[in-house]
Amino acid sequence: MNDKVWHRNLIILWFGAFMSEGAISLIVPIMPLFLKTLGNYSNKEINLLTGMIFSITFLIKAIISPLWGKISDQKGHKPMLLKAAGGLTFCCLLISIAPNIWIIFLARAIQGVFSGYINNSESMIAAQVPDNKNGFALGTLATGDTAGLLCGPIIGGILATGFGFRGTFIIAGLLMGLVFLLSLILVKENFQPLPKKQVVGILETMREQEFPKIIIIIFIITMIIQATNNAVNPIISLYLADILHNPSNLTLISGIISSIPGIATIMSATYFGHLGDRYGQTKLLSAALILGILTYIPQIFITNIWVFSFLRFLTGFSIAALLPAAQAILTLETDHKSLGRIFSYNQTFQAMGNVLGMTLSSIVSAYLGYSQMFLLVVILEIIGLTLVPMTKRHSSNIFSNKTSL
Repeated sequence: MNDKVWHRNLIILWFGAFMSEGAISLIVPIMPLFLKTLGNYSNKEINLLTGMIFSITFLIKAIISPLWGKISDQKGHKPMLLKAAGGLTFCCLLISIAPNIWIIFLARAIQGVFSGYINNSESMIAAQVPDNKNGFALGTLATGDTAGLLCGPIIGGILATGFGFRGTFIIAGLLMGLVFLLSLILVKENFQPLPKKQVVGILETMREQEFPKIIIIIFIITMIIQATNNAVNPIISLYLADILHNPSNLTLISGIISSIPGIATIMSATYFGHLGDRYGQTKLLSAALILGILTYIPQIFITNIWVFSFLRFLTGFSIAALLPAAQAILTLETDHKSLGRIFSYNQTFQAMGNVLGMTLSSIVSAYLGYSQMFLLVVILEIIGLTLVPMTKRHSSNIFSNKTSL
């Protein structure tokens, strides 16, 4: 694909990622507070229910993503973008009229079936850009994602204060409707479908790769990255209520604090993408995990709101580099004719990471306290750091025909 087309698509998908992530993230800090209005629940129950409601989306996504990956190989990425934007529009509007927690749970499950706008944006761009521009393109796309992550919680806090929780969900649904229309009209894809006989399962797909072990390790690292990135935000309003003693403007404060890592991410993601292209994505991935570990350790002990905010800002620099670096490695190690399938498997591991992070953080927070939740994140990032050296090209093909499966 020529430079003009992929550059235009990158701009459009950047805006789509911004709107999509904004619509999703504006929900995050207000959801626990909204749940409190639907019944007489204790803080422990709200912690657990919040974990369940956020996790079900990603659990369903983990199961369904390989199917969407096969369909994308036959139909293209653009239909997947439309599917995701339309599905999230419906789910936000359903939550806005939900009479109880179980309807919200159902809506979040449906969202899991139809999710994947940002993932499909990433795989579309990865398939279209030259190999030497992967880090730049994915890093740039990540700034759209994180700009939405930055603005969403703040906007959510403001909207919830002015229009109430239900009005906020209606606005989120309308934003996703706009994303659907922009993707339908403006995104271009010159897609050549694979014949059905060439669409194979995961084992056959992995056998097609030159270094499948590297791909598997990246899947696992991606899961850990998502677990650490998504362990904090779902319960941050409850954490802030605990350390600030339930301030009257909690929704706005929660939105601002949730957004702080996004400021650092927007400032640095494209620059880190250039660094990865120049010095190697593996080195960038290791450095980002080390930075994450160093910024999460003090969060175990610090309860001062200003110091905590500064540490969350530093965490944003780590977040800026982690997922784009992992995805750039994955793109470089994948045969391009199976890129849709490989990225769909990666989406499954991303979703599993979200389930892991949100579930463990809600359980740990409910039974052991919030400081232990930050300790959990540190442990996960240390595990990820020990796996990075295994992404170097010294591994044998464990899916070769000579290998017994």
